[in-house]
Amino acid sequence: MAESLHNQIADALKARLGAIARDGGATYWYTPDRVARVQGYDMLSADPTVGMAYLVRAGEERHAEESTGDAASGGGVRAEAEFWVLMLRPTAAADENPFGADASTKAIEQDRMVRDFLRALWLDVTLGGLVQNVVDGSLVIDRDIEVRGWAAAEARFTIVYSYLSRIP
Repeated sequence: MAESLHNQIADALKARLGAIARDGGATYWYTPDRVARVQGYDMLSADPTVGMAYLVRAGEERHAEESTGDAASGGGVRAEAEFWVLMLRPTAAADENPFGADASTKAIEQDRMVRDFLRALWLDVTLGGLVQNVVDGSLVIDRDIEVRGWAAAEARFTIVYSYLSRIP
């Protein structure tokens, strides 16, 4: 039996982010060293030797019956799945002086990671036909994450998809 659509969507997100390959900023700034699906993140154990990383984390799911259908089809269900992606990159600018010459380095690194993430996400808004829309509503980027030794940002968004009630 195939994995649930929710797991297939998480795997498609991982594959999409894992396919990012730097080319000096023409398309992407950074190549991730690791893309992983996690249940949560422990900021205190972030190991800079991992290198650039995208951590995909699933949140709440909402399922609503759309139609009763017939006995054979099982009816349709509309689902919304919340996802977070934490973007991490080791940075030498971790202990920067806000008035120092390269104080903006960490902000530039964050922005480049976010740009790479968004470009990759928008390449195919159906994730290969798995979803109706990779972002339902808005996608929120949080750059106000402080992890010592890292440039970090987090994306939060909701993905919409449908399935037959007999095949979640």
